[in-house]
Amino acid sequence: MGMLARIAWRNIWRNPRRSWVLISALAVGVFCFLGGIAYMDGFTLQMIDSAIEQQGGHIQITGRGFHENPTIRTYVADAAPIASYLADVEGIRYAPQVKAPSMISSAEQASGTVIVGIDPRRELTVSNIPDQIVEGSYLSESGAENEVIIGVGLAEQLNVLVGERVVLMANDLKNEISSGAYRIVGLYRTSNSNFDKANVFLHSDVARSLIGYGSNQVSAFTVNLDPERNLETTAADLHTAIGSPDLEILTWKERSPLLLLMTEMMGIGNVILVIVLFTAIGFSIANSFLMVIFERIREIGIMMADGVRPGQIRRMLYLEAFFTLLMGTVAGGVAAFALITWWNSVGLDLSAYAEGLNSFGAASVLYPYVDWEHVTSGFIMIYVMVLLSVVYPAFKAGRFEIAEAMHHV
Repeated sequence: MGMLARIAWRNIWRNPRRSWVLISALAVGVFCFLGGIAYMDGFTLQMIDSAIEQQGGHIQITGRGFHENPTIRTYVADAAPIASYLADVEGIRYAPQVKAPSMISSAEQASGTVIVGIDPRRELTVSNIPDQIVEGSYLSESGAENEVIIGVGLAEQLNVLVGERVVLMANDLKNEISSGAYRIVGLYRTSNSNFDKANVFLHSDVARSLIGYGSNQVSAFTVNLDPERNLETTAADLHTAIGSPDLEILTWKERSPLLLLMTEMMGIGNVILVIVLFTAIGFSIANSFLMVIFERIREIGIMMADGVRPGQIRRMLYLEAFFTLLMGTVAGGVAAFALITWWNSVGLDLSAYAEGLNSFGAASVLYPYVDWEHVTSGFIMIYVMVLLSVVYPAFKAGRFEIAEAMHHV
C-alpha cells in the first residue's frame, strides 16, 4: 500500500494543470457547502432561540389545555409548590407569568394585545426582553406604579411615546370588563415584529389585579435549561415530580411542531445541497479519470505484465482520487472557516429583507453557526460521492488486456 500511495501521489502531479482544476473544483464545492449549511443552521438556531425566549422557554408548565386555548380560566391554581420545586433543581431557571388577551388604547388608536404579567427579577433569567429595551427602562421590581413596556411597533401603531399613558382592558374571572391606565416606561424591539406588536409587559401583581387572579395563581411557568441539561429527560423528571391531571408540561418541540418540522427540513436541505454540488463535481472527476486511464493504457499494461494485480491498479486510482479530494476539502474548509469566523463577528446584514425575516422570528443580521454533526455527515457524503465517481474508471482500468494494453499507441 505504501508503494501504491507514493505512485498515486506522483501520478497526481504528472499533469498539474488538470489536478489543480480538480482540486479547485472540490475546494469551491466544499466552500459553498460549508458556507451554505452554516447560514442555514444559523437561521434555524435564531428561530429556535426566538421561540424559546419569547414563547415559553425550553419547557412550559401551564394548566391543562392552555396551549390550545390560552384563556384566563385555564391557570395554575397553586403556584407555590411548583415554584419551590423548580427553585431547588440545579440547572433550571424559571419565571411565572400571568397572561390574558386584552385591548390596549391610546388617545388616537386601539389594538388587540396579550398582557404578560411578569416578575421583573425572575424574568431576567429566562427572557431576552430586558436586553431588548431600546428606549426608556425596564419594569421596576416593586410594581408599585402601573408600569408597562410595549414593543416599538405597537408604540408606532398607537402613536405613543415613553412616559405617556395607555389604557388596558380585559375580561376578568367574573366575566366583567376590567380596565386601568398604565404609564409606558420602556419600549422594546425583538427579532420578531409580530411578537412586538402583540405583547405588553407589566408587573405580575398588577396583571393579577386586572384579571382577578389570586396571589398564588399564574397562567404559566417558563422554564429554561442550562446547556448540560437534556430537554426530554428534564421534562420527564418534571412530569414525575409535579405532574398532575390539572397541569400540562410541554417542551418547545411539542408546542411548536411547525418549527420542529422546519428544522428537519433544513437538515434535508443540507443533504440536497451536497447532492447538487457534488453530483456535478463527481461527473467532472469521473470524466478526468477516464482521460487519465486512457492516457496510461500502455503504462497500466506494463504494470500488469510486471505482476501488478487489477485490484492494485484500482486501489492506486482510488488513492489518487482520495489525495485530490483531501487537498480540495482542506483548501475549501480552511477558506470557509476563515470566512465564517469573520462573518460570525460582523454578521450578514440582511436589513433589506428585515420584515420578511422578522415574521420568521429571525433578526435582520444573521450569524453563521457550525453544527459539527451536520458538517461531519456532509463530509462523509462528499467522500462517498466523489469516490463512487471513480468506480467506473477504476473498474475500466482493471479490465485491460495486458497484450493489447502494452501495444497501445
